[in-house]
Amino acid sequence: MAEDTTSDDVVLEPTTSYASVTDEGKLEVDLERLNEQAVTTFDDVFTISVGDDAVSRVWIEDVEGLTFYENGNQHAELSESSPLEPEAGESARIGVSIDTHVDHAETERFTVHVEYEDDDGKSAGVVTLEDLEVEPETVETGANVTVNATYENVGERTKTTDAELTVDGAVVDSESVTVSPGDTETVHFERQLEWPGETELGVDGVEHETVSVDGPPVDVLEASVVDTELEAGETGEIEATVSNPTDEPVDRTLELAVDGIVVDTQTVALESASEQTLTFEHEFDGEGTTPVAVSGVDAGTVTVDEPTFEIQNRELSATTVAALAPPMAASLLIVATAANRRWVNK
Repeated sequence: MAEDTTSDDVVLEPTTSYASVTDEGKLEVDLERLNEQAVTTFDDVFTISVGDDAVSRVWIEDVEGLTFYENGNQHAELSESSPLEPEAGESARIGVSIDTHVDHAETERFTVHVEYEDDDGKSAGVVTLEDLEVEPETVETGANVTVNATYENVGERTKTTDAELTVDGAVVDSESVTVSPGDTETVHFERQLEWPGETELGVDGVEHETVSVDGPPVDVLEASVVDTELEAGETGEIEATVSNPTDEPVDRTLELAVDGIVVDTQTVALESASEQTLTFEHEFDGEGTTPVAVSGVDAGTVTVDEPTFEIQNRELSATTVAALAPPMAASLLIVATAANRRWVNK
């Protein structure tokens, strides 16, 4: 954070009361009153701003129990495989997720990496989805379909990205793919389709194909959120009613999707001409309003508020400190950060 050339390239700036800059020019993040044996999140704690076009990638190498994510999206974890790829003048809001199931006896360190273009001007790898194949286009309930996603790297560096398989818009699976400059790589998914009707299978939310599923008219009649307002860390219930109007027993697997990502499944055995209601339980951590669905049927939303605490005779806390250091090499800038993993003030 000191006034030197490195801090002009990448700037860490506090945006909430949880963060501040010390007299020594270090970014200090003080997260207090954490729940024990729980995951607590703090959105928009500080920003990372880039002021140099030569910066190609920024990521954070965190320690066990401490995760950094960008722009309020807890699924957008900053890592080497999913870094920031900013342009000069851009900034990203950084949140912190802390898991107090993890307890470290000593101070841990993590690193923020900033990677520059090479001296010859090579740019970072740019991986794009070039082709999507879904086969077959028509199946019977219970059959598998194959999804092939082909990625191309049009940049000048090897890059790793995550391919996400979606079914009717919900992420149900993911695979990591590494592509060399100028090459292509294909990711293969297999998916069993149990529900009759038209089903959209896609990758990364940008391409999809429709598959017709034939079979008995077993369906999710309705889904609903039981607990519409919760505090962060609380568990809510979601109910779904499934109908089997046929004269044969069937088995079906229901998938609970929270914020567009499948987080739980349940299999139900339905007798002929019957209905059955199932209940999912899910712990909601991040603040805000989150959409919920069961096997593609909208169940409503859950609004999560900041938790309230009753502190008796003690206060749990965590302190993290970040200091910006000069580049260790031409293509690497290190930001060393110390984290008190025992969650006590120092």
